[in-house]
Formats: sequence, structure tokens, C-alpha cells
Amino acid sequence: MSRHRTLAVQIEGLAIEDGEIPPPKIGMVLDFPLHFTELPAENIDAVTIRAVLIADGHPPIFQYTGEDSPRRWEWSGVLRGDGWEASWRGFHPRSGHVELTGRFYGTLSHQITSRVRGRVTRVQLLSLRYRREPDSHRWAIVPGHRSLREVTESPRFFDTDVFMRDDVYEVDRESGAWIELDLDDVPPHPVRPRFVPGDVSAAGDVLWTVDSGLPIVASIDSEHVATEHVLPGPTGVSRQVWATPGGCWVAGTDGTYRCTTGFEPCRVSDVPVHAGAVVGEIFLACSPGGVWWLHTPGADPIAVKAPDEYVNSIAVEGDSFLALLEARVSDRESSRRLMRVTTAGDVTTGPVLSSIPGPRRQRLSLAGSPLRLFNHGTASTILPDLSLGDEYDLGWEPFHVKQVGTYVCTVAHPSSDASPIGQRPGDCDPTRRYRLLTLLDAATLEPVKSAPIFAIRPAITVDATGTVWIIADGLQSLPEQSMQWPNPLDVAALLDHP
Repeated sequence: MSRHRTLAVQIEGLAIEDGEIPPPKIGMVLDFPLHFTELPAENIDAVTIRAVLIADGHPPIFQYTGEDSPRRWEWSGVLRGDGWEASWRGFHPRSGHVELTGRFYGTLSHQITSRVRGRVTRVQLLSLRYRREPDSHRWAIVPGHRSLREVTESPRFFDTDVFMRDDVYEVDRESGAWIELDLDDVPPHPVRPRFVPGDVSAAGDVLWTVDSGLPIVASIDSEHVATEHVLPGPTGVSRQVWATPGGCWVAGTDGTYRCTTGFEPCRVSDVPVHAGAVVGEIFLACSPGGVWWLHTPGADPIAVKAPDEYVNSIAVEGDSFLALLEARVSDRESSRRLMRVTTAGDVTTGPVLSSIPGPRRQRLSLAGSPLRLFNHGTASTILPDLSLGDEYDLGWEPFHVKQVGTYVCTVAHPSSDASPIGQRPGDCDPTRRYRLLTLLDAATLEPVKSAPIFAIRPAITVDATGTVWIIADGLQSLPEQSMQWPNPLDVAALLDHP
């Protein structure tokens, strides 16, 4: 009997927490995005592989390589081995049959289409050492400190509370899993559901959701009657959806589409979009290259001249859009400023925000009414000149904040010292690790309702009835009563049985 093919993979904690990869458990079959990183042979757990490297045709990226190190060109491609396929990036152009040394990683699927499938035969929790840097107060991994602990199953979330303590400067923290896969002991591939929700948005009593990788949009009315809308676009592309009174806009790296009730969807632009927002029927599409676009149904798009900078967050205030821009100054520093865009395309750019209240390890978002700039648990008012004014302390530190209707949505660790609603969810296994989603009143920032979820950055929207919908292990709605588990809605079943 031939020996089974095996593969050892480091699963990133963020990929588990984000829901991309289920918590590995001995005996389960996993199918997840795979990446190979080249490392020196002396690195712990580094392996030498032979594979065929296929260039993906993308131009190289002038990549940052670390503090006080020069930027270098980095090439990309796909490695195909015996029973596996992995994405690859390297600082030397390669092609054909190659021999490389490094490590396999299970990671998030952003721009990664290569996957591996196998049965888990071993699970170890990976512990790394972190040290607080004295100047920036950022936590950095200490090289050479890496340990493994045998378990039968990985947790869904990994503890980060220690990073919030001011009296800790060095700590060993479990931050992922090291697993071994049997590539042969797997059943046939399960059939993919007809529809896998990837994003959601509501306008009035119509809910719009776009598939996570297929060019399919579903509209769901108040009676839960679903209608399928097929976009004239490629498969394998992640897209977002923005609902409007007359339909919705859908956009991603393949451009912008318009879905209007009663009409066939159409692509209105092939320019990639990485962020956006809507005011009424008008869609602001934020694209790389220094030009954004205002789209209105039945009209030519309006070009908006914008700095070629990363859109950290975007929100709507009245009849205008407000974006937080971030420009890389060095490997370790970025500059940030606010920019307002009207529906006519007029632009106002604010000053560089030299100091943003809150922790140095920043997580920045625009939300609230009036809009505020959130950094963890600190919210700063925005002055007319787009500088920052007074601060407000939430009393706890969410790691995700988003504007949603008349609410501010926050996601935080339930074990934080101060949380908005302290009760545990009903029917909760005390060993299960969940995250706490809390809706705040957009004006007062007072907590309205909380719910336990298994996601860290859920897509979220609210319909005309006040029902809040999220993407977290599928499409779900929040119950009216606080601290109850969300209710799932099977979109595929609705489409199969209209």
C-alpha cells in the first residue's frame, strides 16, 4: 500500500478568527487558501520542496522589506506540487521546475486563488514571543522564539487582552495553529452551495447580497422572496454591494456594475474599486491611480481628482462623502488626512492629522452622527476644516467600528475589562470563544443592543423595518432581544424555492 501524501502548514490566527479557515480539529477535512513563503533553511520548521512555478503575469511590486532596509522588487506566481497548489511571492524572478525552502501558510484568500484540501491528522497551537517596542509601543515578534503545544482542536479566537496591558513588555502568545494534513484520505469534494453570501446592503425593505466569488447578486424582499441577478463578470472575484432606492451598485477589482429592479445587470466601468459609498442613487467609487468616479443611473460618470492614497475608511454625512486617506511615509510611518467629496464632485482636503487621540496601535474608522473618527475606544469630533476636535471615551476598546444607518456598529472582545453589556449569550457553551457585536446610538454613542457573533469584521446593514443583517458564517439577522444568537437566512434555499 502506497504511503499517503502529507503536508505541514502554519495556519494564521487571523484566518481562523476571520472565518476563512475553520478551527482545525483532528479528523476534519479542511479546504483553504495556501501560500508558500521562502525562508532561510535554518528557520524552524522550514522545508525544502520541489514544484512547478507558473508565473501569473502580474507585474512585480516594489515591496517594503523592513525597517532601515531598501525596498525590493517582488514577483508572484503559483506553485504546483504533488497534491497541492500554493501562491508564491519572491524577490527573484523564477519559472518552471524549482526547488525552494520555506514554509506553507494557511491564510486569508485576498488575491489568493490557490488552495489545498486534506484531512487534519495533527494540531499544535503555535506560540510566538512578542515584545513592545519602546519608541512606537507597537508589538513586534521576537525572532527565534517559537513553541508548539499539542491539542486536538484549535480555538476560534486567540487571546489579545495581554496586548492592552501597560505593565507588560514581553509575552509569549498563542497566535495560530501548526497542522499536518493527509492529502489522500479525503472524500469527494462537496457541492458548493448555489449562493454563498459575501456582502450585504439594504435600502428600504429590499435586501441585496452578493456572492463571495460568483458574479451573482440576490435581492430579497420583505416576504423573503429572492430574485437572482447575474452580473456579466468573471468568477473568482470578491465584490461589495451598495443598495440604493432603485437597485444596487456592485463593485470589485473587475469594475462597477448596476442592478436595477426589472432590468438586466450591466457593467458601467471596468476600473477596479477598493472602497465606496452611496448617497441616494449616487455611488462614489474609490479607485487606485488618483481618480475616483461618481456614478448615477442613466448618466455619464463624473471623474473626481483624488490623492493616490489608501482609503482607510469612508462614510456618508448628509449629502457628501467623507474619506480617511492614508499615505505611506516610511516602512513604519503613515500620514493621514480627511477628504470630503460632494455629489457634484467638489473636493475639500483637510490637513495632515499629525496626532490622532487614542492608542498608538491605531484602528481607525469613520462613523456616528455627526461623524467622528474612531481609534479603538476613542472617538474624536471632526471640525469644519477637517481637523479633529473633542474626544469621547467609549469605556471599552472595540477593534472594529462601522457606520450602519442610525447606529455605530462595534466588535470587541467579550473579555474586555469594560464591555457595554456584561451578560453572556443564552445557551452559550462557556468554552466557546465569540466576539461581541454592539450597536451604539449614532448620536449619543450609548449602547443599544449587543449580540454574540463568530466574525471579527462582519459586513452589516439595516433595513427599513430596523432589522440588522450581518455576514458572519452566512447571512444572519440580529434578534430584537439583546445577547441572543443571530438568526440565519439560507439565501441558496430561497433562490432554489422562489
